[in-house]
Amino acid sequence: MNTKHIRTLIVDDEPAARARLAKLLAQDAEVELIGECRNGLEAVEAVHKHRPDLLFLDVQMPGMNGLDAMGRIGTERMPFVVFVTAHDRYALKAFDVNAVDYLLKPYDDDRFFASLDKAKRHIDMKMSNRLTGKLMDLVREHMQANSEHIEQFVIRDKGREHKVNVSDILYLRAEGNYLCLQLKDRHLLHRMTMNAVESDLDPVRFLRIHRSYIVNRAHVRNARYSGNNEFIFSMANNERIVSGRSYKEQIAKALQEEMA
Repeated sequence: MNTKHIRTLIVDDEPAARARLAKLLAQDAEVELIGECRNGLEAVEAVHKHRPDLLFLDVQMPGMNGLDAMGRIGTERMPFVVFVTAHDRYALKAFDVNAVDYLLKPYDDDRFFASLDKAKRHIDMKMSNRLTGKLMDLVREHMQANSEHIEQFVIRDKGREHKVNVSDILYLRAEGNYLCLQLKDRHLLHRMTMNAVESDLDPVRFLRIHRSYIVNRAHVRNARYSGNNEFIFSMANNERIVSGRSYKEQIAKALQEEMA
């Protein structure tokens, strides 16, 4: 096997649970523990910053839980995931969608190392695309059931119907009476106003930065203040978007909350 230096991240709100996982991972020379996170928001930031190969993710956490965090991370940056949960229903869901594996608390050392070995095999076989697709289906199901915000656009064009998951949208741009939904490799037009769509989108995940732009924060690589009341947003497709000056305060507040 060629699984050297598997960059691994632990996410759990319980210090004792994080300590136990760290101790077990330290027994495997092929694993490099790159960080520990106390909640979903820290997990999103750590995944975007460090790009781990493997994530041991607690499902039930205060505030942003594990599935919410996966929604924020998005398909492009999703590592292999082992769910860690005290609730059978999440473990069964993870099994149904063929996640790498799940650890049902309380678990013993043998069960942990069996899970780690399974993760190594998946990483070796580079099965991420198939697994990530199924995991994101689970995330979307969770978010649709637990959110008042829209999770999917249905766009009809030339007799064809396109379903666009909001997690796949990098940004939305106003174009007259239409919105341009920018995806990784294409864009689609949807007849809707900017103000209407802003009220439908989850404000935790989407940020209005200009009268003509709303960005998906999961696809923002970097945001920096450039002076003159403007921020420059570098997106995952290498585009740069300059914010509107009147949005300075709400952008600064949102970025500050992310760093808190």
